[in-house]
Amino acid sequence: MTSRIEARPPVAVQPHAEAADGAATDVAVLVAANVLVAVGLWLRDGGLHTSSGPGGVLTGVGQLTGLLATDAVLVELLLMSRMPILERRLGFDGLARWHRWNGFASTWLIVLHVVAVTLGYAEAGRVGLPHQFGDFIRHYPDVLMATVGTVLLIAVAVTSVRAARARLRRESWYVVHLYAYLAVALTFAHQLAVGSDFVDDRLARIWWVALYVVVGGSILVWRVGWPLWFNARHQLRVADVVAEGPGVVSVYVTGRDLDRVPAEAGQFFLWRILTRDLWSQAHPFSLSAAPHGRSLRITVKDLGDFTRALAHVRPGTRVFAEGPYGTFTARRQTRPRALLIAGGIGITPLRALLETIPAGPGDLTLVYRVQRSEDFVFRDEIDRLVQKRGIVLYPIAGTDIGDDQTDRLGIPALQRLVPDVADRDIYLCGPPALLDALHRRLRHLGVPRHQIHSERFTY
Repeated sequence: MTSRIEARPPVAVQPHAEAADGAATDVAVLVAANVLVAVGLWLRDGGLHTSSGPGGVLTGVGQLTGLLATDAVLVELLLMSRMPILERRLGFDGLARWHRWNGFASTWLIVLHVVAVTLGYAEAGRVGLPHQFGDFIRHYPDVLMATVGTVLLIAVAVTSVRAARARLRRESWYVVHLYAYLAVALTFAHQLAVGSDFVDDRLARIWWVALYVVVGGSILVWRVGWPLWFNARHQLRVADVVAEGPGVVSVYVTGRDLDRVPAEAGQFFLWRILTRDLWSQAHPFSLSAAPHGRSLRITVKDLGDFTRALAHVRPGTRVFAEGPYGTFTARRQTRPRALLIAGGIGITPLRALLETIPAGPGDLTLVYRVQRSEDFVFRDEIDRLVQKRGIVLYPIAGTDIGDDQTDRLGIPALQRLVPDVADRDIYLCGPPALLDALHRRLRHLGVPRHQIHSERFTY
């Protein structure tokens, strides 16, 4: 199967220069409002009164941090729910940042809750910490389950640290994170049984139960219901596997009613190949061609067992896909001219975007960096797009990487290649180290943050 380049209706340039910042602000306001409600319910139920007497201050701190930790964990689950409105508003990178920092905040709040409550009760009862903790386990309803839940949440947080995650296989990391749902269920039982806001305050009980229902419903709809419905409707299968270069293959996927798949160039899916060896693994890959209603294409480089195995998948193999996800699309464009910079296999979403970004001849520039000239993929397709759309192409090959001044994509090089860089939208995709360097260099060159759009890929 070969790729055809067709005329496509242009995607209108939309004025959302500061949409991501505005969305982040909106979400922050909603989170802050919910925190204020939680604190207000605690005060309404006599929270300050419980803070008097021996151990009272510590007990009050423990109660309050327990409520805030619960709120933070619910936010964390909502961020994991893949709710479309959040994904569209914050984008994949924005959700990832919120998820990371909120996750660590919720973990520390839980730890502080456990420590403060144990110290407070121990001080009030004039007993040692081991005795008090044992008393909690033996005599307080559901504390043992909450302890197990807390350990699970801490395990999830520890495996999210970059150094730990780098040592884990993706599927192992994913399984550990699934325990977050079990942890929340265990701690919810504890909150119902001994939380003062639940035991004595009907309004607070209704409020917190409603939050759990909303979050749980979102997870069931968007992480379970939508993927099952999507795949039942489209019946995706591998149509062909085509070699694109050394260690790089394109996988073409066909199915039913693909013209109704709500995907755009630049977006990605989580792909699960339903073979005996691969079905348990889901990996994110961007579309490497704009959707056209007949097939979907992803292009993958051999970076490990899963990606290596894709080269040998037989046509007809069933595929389970979740998505589409991501806001790395032409809809983010705010300027009439655009610069696309790809590093290695990061060319995949940019190759699709070359078809859909609205630009006249000379207004669209692609800088494509690889280690060796033979690593260029889509050479023929890109050449045809260059001729068809008047794209300016700068291929850069070489393994020598310098600093901000001497690198082939350093500050002087960018100024020379694209003198009007500050007046363009910039789309970046490549290894994390390259993206970090490019963000720094583009900011130095005066490119506003809202004009820089990036897609990070890791195996």
